Amino acid sequence: MAQEERTALDLKPNDPFDPYALADEHGIDVYTLSSLVEFGVSTEVLNHFTALDSSAWSAALVPLGTARVIVENESHAAVRRRSNIAHELGHHLLEHSFDNVVFGEDHKRQFNEEQEKQATFMAGELLIPLTAAERMAFDGWDNTRVAAAYGVSEQFAQMQMKGQRVRAQRAANKYGFQHATRRPRLE
Repeated sequence: MAQEERTALDLKPNDPFDPYALADEHGIDVYTLSSLVEFGVSTEVLNHFTALDSSAWSAALVPLGTARVIVENESHAAVRRRSNIAHELGHHLLEHSFDNVVFGEDHKRQFNEEQEKQATFMAGELLIPLTAAERMAFDGWDNTRVAAAYGVSEQFAQMQMKGQRVRAQRAANKYGFQHATRRPRLE
């Protein structure tokens, strides 16, 4: 599904992905918290989520009748905002229902762990597709280089590259070539 969405945006596996372009393609408007002040969000709420406790909340896919919007926390770094939007788009693309969203006694949102894992996986495939991660792993790219090429954090790059690096190292060990260059080892 992620590959189909990237293809619809005319992206190859090694092309960086713009989650805002995909949101636009699906007719999903993206709002920052501060843009919601004109709709009645108080400055106290804005200050809480963007300054006092900015790590408490990142983004949300919100149903408005049959439409969907995404609200994002603009106090986060651009790389995190991109992964947040991709994650919320994952929920949309996977058609996750909104009936499992509840708030606990502490007023914090309670999540469906399985749906969160699915949306995280989808975000990873949208931002750094498996085929690109595999190529970069065999070519020996480090997290800094991957992050810069795909507009993600180094932590996100590590998450997407870890499994592919293991595969690349196993192949290098099995077939006797150097991991980063794919050249045969000279004994």
